[in-house]
Amino acid sequence: MRKVAAILAFVLYVGAEATKFESTKTSDDSIGTEQAILMDYETECCLFEKNSKEKCVPSSMTKLMTLYVLFSEIASGRVKLEDEFPVSKAAQKMRGSRSFFQADTEAKVEDLVRSIVVHSGNDACIVIAEGISGDVETFVKKMNEQAGKFGLKNTNFTNPSGLPNDEHFSCVYDIALVAKRIIADFPQFYHYFSEKVFTINSITQKNRNTLLGNALKVDGLKTGKTNSGGYGMAISAENNGNRLIVVVNGCKSAKARAREATRLLAFGIKKCAPIKIIEAGKPITEVSVVCGEKATVALCTHEDVIIAIPKEYRKQLKVEAIMQEPIDAPIALGTKLGELIYKYGKVASKKYDLFAVEQIERANFFQRAKVWLRRLISGKESVKEVVKTPVCKDTFRD
Repeated sequence: MRKVAAILAFVLYVGAEATKFESTKTSDDSIGTEQAILMDYETECCLFEKNSKEKCVPSSMTKLMTLYVLFSEIASGRVKLEDEFPVSKAAQKMRGSRSFFQADTEAKVEDLVRSIVVHSGNDACIVIAEGISGDVETFVKKMNEQAGKFGLKNTNFTNPSGLPNDEHFSCVYDIALVAKRIIADFPQFYHYFSEKVFTINSITQKNRNTLLGNALKVDGLKTGKTNSGGYGMAISAENNGNRLIVVVNGCKSAKARAREATRLLAFGIKKCAPIKIIEAGKPITEVSVVCGEKATVALCTHEDVIIAIPKEYRKQLKVEAIMQEPIDAPIALGTKLGELIYKYGKVASKKYDLFAVEQIERANFFQRAKVWLRRLISGKESVKEVVKTPVCKDTFRD
């Protein structure tokens, strides 16, 4: 009963905070963080921001780019998770958060990934940098080159760990973009970010991301803390098919960063409430038929199409059915005859298959003869791709 009561209390708190937060304005000083951003994953639309492009100390959130470069090497086949990299004296001497790798030993790449994610291991970052590029300076060049490819305009790295340096800076907008790219480009590695505990070198440490697996379904990414940058964190969560990214920085404590990140995420979930645009089995468009008992056949999806779209994009929402027509009869019930996608902003959804909602029998001889005669006179009808906008407003449900 205590556990149920605690969960209920948390949900009520989140709901209250979300309601309160909705009335705040952009850059509202009541938000207890120096910099913050709430970004829609699909559109990269900024749903809320406070000083989001102001240069700041990224602290250990820097490690997101370190991991991106590493994941790129693994995905290319140049590095394997089973590979072992040598641990240098420089790595062993790293200060701050670490996993206590010992010089003159070797560390498995997968253990280094888990060390960086869970322990925020500064020593693991050095091992990775030296193992991939031979030295830290060359690896940092890779990090900055990748930042350039992403179009990050307020970011410059001088090290792979996030230790303070006057020339080492970023902004929460850029950090959110790096987080998005990790999730989008390397989904096969994203599960590491949800790991809560990791043991290496006989030492067990907990993930500093205390929001993992909470009621809002946070599943990553990374925290950061330095005296000059304060407390920060980048988190992501998927609710009702919609993913959001939150980055906060400059908080005064670990509790404060968790509280403000939770408020932002709760607000985003409410702002992007899911809508059903297509109901499974309901006819939404039709395609023309040749030599059939009917001239057209209706099409439907076999699954509900539910999206969570930022409310400001709803007027831009467009649903398109793509198919080849005309279709020769006979047509069996459930035959795939096209595909459906929805679009808004710069986003195009995955493709949903469209199926015949009924069986269309082949027309009798006399009906077919009329079609053949018409073709002889006017020329054979050519099969071509058509794009139709289905009438589906009646299926919209908030």
